[in-house]
Amino acid sequence: MSNKKTLVLSLGTLTVSCILFITVGSFVTATQDAQPAFTGEYDVNDLEDVLVVVKEHEHESLFLLANEEDDTTLFESDENTQITSPVFMEDHTAAFIQTTGYEDGNDPYETSSELAYSTIYFIDLVTNEVVNVADARGVLQDLAYVPSSKQLIATGENITQQSEPEEQEGNQTAIYRVNNGDLEEIYQGSYAAPGSMQATEDGKLMMILPDDQGNWTAESMFESTERIYMADPTEQQLDLELVSDPEKSEPITSFVQVEDGLIYQTILNYHDGDDMYDYDLVLYSYKNEEEGDRMGVSGNEIESLHLTSTNMLYYVKRSSAYRDGNAFSLHKRDLKDDEHIEDNVFPHNDE
Repeated sequence: MSNKKTLVLSLGTLTVSCILFITVGSFVTATQDAQPAFTGEYDVNDLEDVLVVVKEHEHESLFLLANEEDDTTLFESDENTQITSPVFMEDHTAAFIQTTGYEDGNDPYETSSELAYSTIYFIDLVTNEVVNVADARGVLQDLAYVPSSKQLIATGENITQQSEPEEQEGNQTAIYRVNNGDLEEIYQGSYAAPGSMQATEDGKLMMILPDDQGNWTAESMFESTERIYMADPTEQQLDLELVSDPEKSEPITSFVQVEDGLIYQTILNYHDGDDMYDYDLVLYSYKNEEEGDRMGVSGNEIESLHLTSTNMLYYVKRSSAYRDGNAFSLHKRDLKDDEHIEDNVFPHNDE
């Protein structure tokens, strides 16, 4: 998930966005009628089996798209709840979150999370057996699995356990280690939820956070830059180490790991004063400490990058900047292919 992509709209486009709001709003209302709708939540493993979440009417369902097999429904949510962050684990097992999500406030831009109900589940992909792993009040947002230590890491906002939640004015985002039903807090130092949280081969945890993490203020959050950090998730409290270029002043919105480096999405014209930001993927080399040429996977509608061991890059496209309706599609591109052909993965057609 991108943690600040909606905050990096240029001021020059803000007025235009407001003018177009009524028109775009009509589009959103229309697309909400399209059923079923891919929600943009997915994961892919090295066999290129894919977990996707689909919404139809008031329910969401978790599907398994396995190679050369029919799509399988694994889990259907309770009414008016959301399924988020499906992740493959080991031994034919996956994890996911079911949450009642954010509640609207009196102000149209105001939401609250502390009174929500959230649950982490494990599911056996062969038998469809579902196990409740942890319950919490508040909104659980993302999961990451660390194979080397068999740890499940979660992020959430205004999370409480073992006590009745109280209404809060602000939002408290934290990272948790999931341990026998308990959510053990291992980091709380940013107003923003970590983005692109993922494990490294040696058992570390990588994520995107604004660079005022640990020492942020109401003023600093508007001047901060999203960067990539790494930490040891076995530590009681995460000690974050900067991984991306400390001199880079453009925000990073999503990333995946490659040999001796990263592929990440950034804004190439961030300082040019253009009306529209120019997003694209670039390769960053640890050895040379510099970015390569743009990869041509461009547009601010690209998000949720995943890379398989065979260098197959998966990503989600949004049909508009508004995250409603049937506006998401899943695609893949073989990075070994010089022609850079994009294949549609889900939905299976473009309807």
